[in-house]
Amino acid sequence: MSVDSGLIVRRDALPEPAELAAATMDLTGVTVVFHSDFRLADWGGGWVPVTVDGEESGFEYYPGPLADAEELPDGAQEYGDHLLWFVARGALSAQTVSLLQRALAARWDAAGLIEGELFPPGDMAVESEPAADMDPDLAATMTGTPKERAAAMERYVAKHYPPIPVDPHARTKDLLKQLIVPILIFAALGGFYLWSQLQ
Repeated sequence: MSVDSGLIVRRDALPEPAELAAATMDLTGVTVVFHSDFRLADWGGGWVPVTVDGEESGFEYYPGPLADAEELPDGAQEYGDHLLWFVARGALSAQTVSLLQRALAARWDAAGLIEGELFPPGDMAVESEPAADMDPDLAATMTGTPKERAAAMERYVAKHYPPIPVDPHARTKDLLKQLIVPILIFAALGGFYLWSQLQ
């Protein structure tokens, strides 16, 4: 599972990782530790390892000028000049991204860009509460520690979106496709050996 989302912010307002970790702790009570020479404005792109409440996590991160982005919604430039693009890989990674984006929105007025839709900082900074009539399995993804939320999300997805079964004949065909070249080579070598013995 991967989830892509962005934030629009002023580049000169971007915090240092320690400031972002402190803001995340203040807003959510969750401890975040960055393990590398990560910088929000100057990261070259790629995987950012993070520890969240003692659990190893991380996310892919790609910052760049907003002017380089394609197909932005109307009004995006009002929120800043820089686009921070996050790619979550898995449920805990998605929880990590959500925590950091919430802190960036609350303290540094970052606007959200999710599936082409623009969300103002006030909307991004608020944590949603589960409705009273919400499916309990889904509500569990919105409460608890990041690890508990991630586990609840994995259970919810497994229960409501089971994997598509693989056709057993497709596996056999794939196996045969992989074996055909070695079989042909072996047959050619065997034929050459027999021909050389008969000479």
